[in-house]
Amino acid sequence: MVDVRRLANTVGALEALVLAAVVLVDLISLVRGDANGRAGDVALDIMLGVTLGVGWVISSRLPRNPMGWLLLTISGFFLLAGVMLVAGYLLVDHLPGVAAWCFWYAGNSEQGWVWLPPIGLLFTQVPLRFPDGRPPTPGWRWFSTFTIASIVIASVTLASAPGEVHRGVDNPLALDWSDQAGAVAVGVLAAALLVSFVGSAASVVVRYRRAALVERTQIRWFTWAVTVVIAFYLLSLLPFAGDSLNSWVSLAYGLIPASIGVAVMRYHLYDIDRLVSRTTSYAIVTALLLLLYGVLVAAISRLLPSSSSLAVAAATLAVAAAFRPLLSRVQMRVDHRFNRSQYDARLTLEEFAARLRHEVDTETVAADLLDHVQRAVQPSSMGVWIAR
Repeated sequence: MVDVRRLANTVGALEALVLAAVVLVDLISLVRGDANGRAGDVALDIMLGVTLGVGWVISSRLPRNPMGWLLLTISGFFLLAGVMLVAGYLLVDHLPGVAAWCFWYAGNSEQGWVWLPPIGLLFTQVPLRFPDGRPPTPGWRWFSTFTIASIVIASVTLASAPGEVHRGVDNPLALDWSDQAGAVAVGVLAAALLVSFVGSAASVVVRYRRAALVERTQIRWFTWAVTVVIAFYLLSLLPFAGDSLNSWVSLAYGLIPASIGVAVMRYHLYDIDRLVSRTTSYAIVTALLLLLYGVLVAAISRLLPSSSSLAVAAATLAVAAAFRPLLSRVQMRVDHRFNRSQYDARLTLEEFAARLRHEVDTETVAADLLDHVQRAVQPSSMGVWIAR
C-alpha cells in the first residue's frame, strides 16, 4: 500500500529542488541581463513557490483532500517546463530530435500549450472542489469530467499546431490542419473552455448558498483572492499599464493558493473580514488619490504652462498630505460595511473613553469596563482586579 504522506513529501521535495535551481538561474539572469523581463520570471517563481508550499503542506497533512495534490500538479507543470527548456538548449546541437520534444513541452514559442493545463485546473477543478475536495453536489461530477475533457482536448490541439517550437525547430507533433477545420476547432474549444470557467465559478455560488458559517468563510477567502487577481489583470490591460504590472499579476496569482491554504488549514480563518476591509479601503484611497493627482497636475499645468515640474511636485505633496486623513475616513466607512465587528468595537471603545473622562468612582468605572468589554469582544468569562 502506498504511503500517501511519504509520496506527498517526495513530490514536494523534488519540486522544491527544481524550483531552487530555477530561482538561482533567474536571479543570475536578473543581475546580468534585462531587468524588466527577468523581474517577471522572478515574480512567477514566487507564485510557484507559494503554490508548491501550500500544496505540499495540504497534501502531507490532509492527504485525502485533493486540493493539495491539485496545487502540486499546477506547480509541477510549470516547473517541468523549466527543466525541459534547459534540456532543450543543452541537447539542440547534439540530439535535435530529443531537443524538439523538450521545446515542444517547454512552450518556448507563441504556440506554447503548457500553460493551459495548470491554468485550466486552477480555474475549473479548484473552484469545483474547494474547500473539501468534492463537487458541491453529486450532480456536478459530470461537469467536472467535462472541464477535464475540455482542457485535455484544447491542450492536445494547441500542442499539435503547425509551426516552430523553437527557432529553427519544427513542432514534432504538428498535424496537417486545414484553415477552416482549424478555425472551427478553435471556436468549439474556446466555447467549451468558456463554459468550463463560467460553470466552475457558478459552482462556488451554489456551494456558498448551501454552506454553513465555516465553509462560507473559507469561500470568502478564495473569492477575495480571485477578485484581486482579476483586478490586477484588468489593470494590466489598460493602455498606460507598463510591463512591470505583468509582474504584479504573476504575484497576485500567488494569492489564490495562499487563500486556499488559509481556508483549508483554517489558520486565521476569520480574519477575512479585516482583510477584505483593508483591501477595499486601499483600493478606494488609491483610486481617489490618482484622480486627485491627475486633476491637480492638469489644473496647475493649465494655469502655469511653463512650470510642469512645479505641477508634478505640488500634486505629489498634496496627495501625500491627503493620504492619511483620507485613509482614516474611508477605513471607517468600509469597516461599517465589511468589518462590522471591528467598527462596533471601535465605537464601544470611544464611548467608554468618553464616559471615563467624567467618571471618578472606581466601582462605576469597573462596571462600565466590564459592560463595554462584554459588548465588544463577548468573552466567555472576565473579571477586574482592583488594588485597594
